[in-house]
Amino acid sequence: MASLVRFSALVRKGLRFRDEFEAAKRSIPSPGFEWYPYDCFANLFPLQRLLRDSGLSLEEVIASGPVLDLGAADGALSLFFESLGCRVDALDNAGTNINRMKGIRALAAGMKSTIDIRDADLDARFELDGNYGTALFLGTLYHLKNPFYALETLSRHARYCFLSTRVARWNPSKSIRLNDAPVAYLLDAHECNGDVTNYWIFSPPGLTRLASRAGWEVRASTCTGSSESDPASAQGDERMFLLLGSNRVSNGAE
Repeated sequence: MASLVRFSALVRKGLRFRDEFEAAKRSIPSPGFEWYPYDCFANLFPLQRLLRDSGLSLEEVIASGPVLDLGAADGALSLFFESLGCRVDALDNAGTNINRMKGIRALAAGMKSTIDIRDADLDARFELDGNYGTALFLGTLYHLKNPFYALETLSRHARYCFLSTRVARWNPSKSIRLNDAPVAYLLDAHECNGDVTNYWIFSPPGLTRLASRAGWEVRASTCTGSSESDPASAQGDERMFLLLGSNRVSNGAE
């Protein structure tokens, strides 16, 4: 990992804040629910690479307006960006959230946060009633039945978007190469990680085509995980990260 990424201010601040976040979780004994099991702060490494490759600074991106965190889980990145001085709206779907959003609400209360927490179904015809400088849309897109609608709606309300989702370069049997075509694979129920909320796995060109058709310009991209990825297996898991800039004239940040 490049030292400019590993020792960047974003990563260093994030890893320090992770200690506060974990301490806040430990301060809630026997919460009566499961915490979100994945390390959201690991996303800061590819986010820093995107900033570096795009020529944008974190200050430029977060200074452009409030932050919207879509699929906020237990609020790790919502609370972190608030600690950087951002006003943050955190959206998740209680029906599919691992603890029905009890985790993010408990942590926000315990950390005396003022983030605005909202229960929203991104597969419904959701509406955003404000404009944002930056959206965090990390690890959520492949859980949506209607990813085009979600990205297109977001492009009308956010100037920038950090997007990540699982992608695939092969079909599950490794008999069909997906890498060179702008396509998506529709998962069967339980085919990927036993999770019925997993739907569309795009090829890398498919994801960038989707972003473009939904009103975004790809400012930078990077991938993590398997270089011979497939839509379903654990060993074939690859994630693509994009830094997007909105092309929508109606964007309130313009």
